[in-house]
Amino acid sequence: MSDVKDQVRALLDRLPDDCTYADVQRGIAVLMWPKREDGSLAPPERLDPEEVKRRLREWMKSEKDK
Repeated sequence: MSDVKDQVRALLDRLPDDCTYADVQRGIAVLMWPKREDGSLAPPERLDPEEVKRRLREWMKSEKDK
């Protein structure tokens, strides 16, 4: 059995019976979040605002070409 399945099953066991899909999604997002060597959550990578603008322009151009 894969480690991912084990982690998701353990997550589902920890959540209350009346949990929502959003609760499950949030739990999976935490499982997927990059971790440090000690297991703690790593801070998110911050992009330079100019890089965000560049990526957004590129994405918008590719959407227009569809």
